[in-house]
Amino acid sequence: MRSGEADREEPIKILVVEDSRTQAEILKNTLEKHGYIPTLAENGKVALEMIDTVNPDVIISDVVMPVMDGYEFCRTIKNDKRYRHIPVILLTMLNDSKDVIYAMVSGADNFITKPYQGEYLISRLKKILLRENAPLPTIVEPPIEIMLSGKKFSISHNRHQIIELLSSAYEAAVTQHNELLNAQQSLEVANNEANLYLDIITHDINNVNTGALALTELLLMRAGDAEKGLATRLIASVNQSIEIIGNVSTIRRLHEHREALKSVVLDDVIQNEIRRFQNTKINYSRTPFRVSADSLLDQVFMNLLGNSIKFSGSKAEIEISVKDLGDMVEVVVADNGPGISDELKPTIFDRFKRGKSKKSGKGLGLFIAHELVNRYGGRIWAMDKVQGKPEAGAAIHFTLKKSE
Repeated sequence: MRSGEADREEPIKILVVEDSRTQAEILKNTLEKHGYIPTLAENGKVALEMIDTVNPDVIISDVVMPVMDGYEFCRTIKNDKRYRHIPVILLTMLNDSKDVIYAMVSGADNFITKPYQGEYLISRLKKILLRENAPLPTIVEPPIEIMLSGKKFSISHNRHQIIELLSSAYEAAVTQHNELLNAQQSLEVANNEANLYLDIITHDINNVNTGALALTELLLMRAGDAEKGLATRLIASVNQSIEIIGNVSTIRRLHEHREALKSVVLDDVIQNEIRRFQNTKINYSRTPFRVSADSLLDQVFMNLLGNSIKFSGSKAEIEISVKDLGDMVEVVVADNGPGISDELKPTIFDRFKRGKSKKSGKGLGLFIAHELVNRYGGRIWAMDKVQGKPEAGAAIHFTLKKSE
């Protein structure tokens, strides 16, 4: 029996089996820093050809490799009387509970989960080397057979080895859990910081927009006919900036808070949004329905109306209608703008798809409407105002669930 690491005079030789040259060099550097002598092999087949020359004290092998993977390589080592005494440590991602079983079945003495810290690998290596001094069990235990995912596995390890491997798995799980908690805490700090910056930016831009809008409206009142067109365009640009800031804030609310759905008077929401766009001609007949929604329902109408006005221009004429579908209501917001081509109809609610118009992609309105309608249990889609005639205008349809 070889002596333990502390009693050895000669350096400990380690055969590293790793197909990634970068990972192999990193591991080699770590081992050399701690006084070990590593030798590299690019896969299990090459390692078997080198083993007699290297005569390693320990083998550290990756699992996922070409030619011969780590499990097959380990089984080959443990089935050979000449080499079975050499401890084998497998490097695995531990993505599945079967990974632990595969490590046991292959005869591995231990495993380390990737990615790993160098110090952790060295501490695990030292435990393996110290265990070499432990007396071998005098009782030969029969193989243990277990079923996992409908497949039978036979494990020849003794109870001590099984406990140690399971202990390693538990230790790896705890380490990963702690790393996840630390990552979540760091993410929360970063998120809070980003929200602080967003609050500051939103507040300051809104102040600038409010001032610019007031000054421009004053200018419009005093402007001559030649300047009124420019002032009107400037007001539209400021309103567009206000819309963008509002949409960003809405998306933030969508992700941060999920309000409980409640019974909402649909007519009140529509009437309030019509008043917001009082300079646009909007045709609407009142509706008696209540729907299941939250305080963000007005954002659906605000964005759909704003989108129609943006594309229809100064001569925009919008129609809002509500149809009874039994347990649902169908709302239609139609305009007299340039319409939506059949090619774009399936993608206009996708934030990452943009139309060919110069006006498209400047806001998040349709994306927000889509997200909210889905949240309320409905669906939203685009059609022609006049079926088969896209040039006659667009019609956005969406459904909402009725409530008492």
